[in-house]
Amino acid sequence: EINKMTGLITTASIIDREEQAFYQLKVVASGGTITGDALVNITVRDLNDNSPHFLHAVESVNVVENWNTGHTIFQAKAVDPDEGANGMVAYSLKQNPKNLFSIDEQSGAISLTGLLDVNDGSYQVEIMASDLGVPERSSSFILTVSVHDVNDNPPVFDQLSYEVIISETEPVNSRFFSVHASDKDSGTNGEIAYNIIEGNTGDA
Repeated sequence: EINKMTGLITTASIIDREEQAFYQLKVVASGGTITGDALVNITVRDLNDNSPHFLHAVESVNVVENWNTGHTIFQAKAVDPDEGANGMVAYSLKQNPKNLFSIDEQSGAISLTGLLDVNDGSYQVEIMASDLGVPERSSSFILTVSVHDVNDNPPVFDQLSYEVIISETEPVNSRFFSVHASDKDSGTNGEIAYNIIEGNTGDA
């Protein structure tokens, strides 16, 4: 608004550059019956009043234990409505379990820096997005990385061969010997089923 006597222009409400960055006012000065006009161009200077915010709602990702170092597992994306340096976003890891993860500062791509252990189950990685304004503003979120087993270990018997002596008078369905094997994989990949594939002459 403008003071009719002094010509002083003042704000009448809160100004937010993110809502409107430029105003053009036409001001009229009246002197009796004669008037003159002028344009007042007002550019709203940005204030670093917004923190970066992440665009994705995904909070977890599934990976497998044998993925190699350098494998990209997630793409973080944050935006900041401020302009210039105030709106530029840089990424970092605020919480990096066992230093197994790295993030590209500019792109937000998260990749592996080491082999994951299925025995750990999952990792909580905290991703932070910071703007380049002064003072700096930032936000973060937790990404849960769940590690799944790969069926890369065959079952192994506790002996390479077994020597068993059985009486010819052994009754039908008698339980006379057990073999044992183990599998280093976890979950269903580590479950073992036994079958006879050869040598069972006469279905004995």
